[in-house]
Amino acid sequence: MQGAAADLVLKHLRRCNAILVGEFRLSSGATSHIYIDARRLLGDPEARATITSLLAARIADIIDDVDVIAGLATAGIPWATLLAAHYSKPLAYVRSRGKGHGLGRMVEGAECRGRRILIVDDVATTGGSLLHGVRALRSEGGVVEYALVIVDRGQGARENLAREGVELLSLTTLSEILASMLKSGMITEKEFRSLRETIL
Repeated sequence: MQGAAADLVLKHLRRCNAILVGEFRLSSGATSHIYIDARRLLGDPEARATITSLLAARIADIIDDVDVIAGLATAGIPWATLLAAHYSKPLAYVRSRGKGHGLGRMVEGAECRGRRILIVDDVATTGGSLLHGVRALRSEGGVVEYALVIVDRGQGARENLAREGVELLSLTTLSEILASMLKSGMITEKEFRSLRETIL
């Protein structure tokens, strides 16, 4: 499944011009020579529908153990919304920081206390943003054991989340995307090795 998913994700990332090569600053603070702009998938109806179906299939085995689906601001919120609608689950979302007005809450939407929560984002690098969300949800009394992303860049997120008792689920990894890019002729063997070295 994962190899087929990687090819489908790559197909739609290419269609949406969402794979960028250059020099980019990631949310983790690291510099990367390849950037996956997964937000562009949301703007294309076919890509959005395909990725939603793949994400729904990815969590089919655990969905009975999920009470609430929570999106991480901002990129995770649309995917969480689509999955919550698909599975008729309550929806919550986690702010990057608390509001300076109103109730000042970090977590909005569905009640989280005592409920099992799946947290969703688009891309994971070190897992820092997801860990922020996990801690915010747990501070509200939520039980968080799973996180879901479209792409795991393979730069520590899986391990860092595991140390907090959270399993990271993904459709594909950056290594798989690079391998698919090589196979399809998008990049040369030399470019593949160079880009691969930057994520190891």
